[in-house]
Amino acid sequence: YVVGDSSSEQDFKTSFSRDNVVVSVLSILIVLVVLLFTFKSAGMPILLILVIQGSIWINFTFPTVMHTNIFFMSYLIVTSIQMGANIDYAIVITNRYTELKKHMPIKEAIVETLNKAFPTIITSGSILAAAGILIGFLSSDGCISSIGICLGRGTIISIGLVMAILPQLLILGDIIIEKTAFTL
Repeated sequence: YVVGDSSSEQDFKTSFSRDNVVVSVLSILIVLVVLLFTFKSAGMPILLILVIQGSIWINFTFPTVMHTNIFFMSYLIVTSIQMGANIDYAIVITNRYTELKKHMPIKEAIVETLNKAFPTIITSGSILAAAGILIGFLSSDGCISSIGICLGRGTIISIGLVMAILPQLLILGDIIIEKTAFTL
């Protein structure tokens, strides 16, 4: 019994570390390629990935700081959902910004972008956050509860970063975005 549990835990530890790195790197690369051809700029995907991955990393620092355990399955599910939702929020803002900056100065374009994107992002984000938090607090199953709490918290973090940090990155990185733009 003792030898079996120890070797099983060692297998989980080594496979988790390796699998986590492989899955994270592959998902980031796939998202980078999709965003590269969506926005036709090499700089834009890098700025968006900073916000997207940043929100995921911030979300999963909470269990460590609060000294709570998290199920591996919860981590995988929440990371996937949070990445998908965050990419959607970032694309909404970035698409509007790139269209508006053709017709107005970039600072005015980002203000108008946020004014137009705010209702869309807040509506979908608040629904996802509320659903996650409710599931987290109402479920008696530890794994389901963990998914809900992490999902709700991660969605709130994603909304905050996309609405506060992404616009700043777009303004500051506009030169990089323009210099790395290409046409197909």
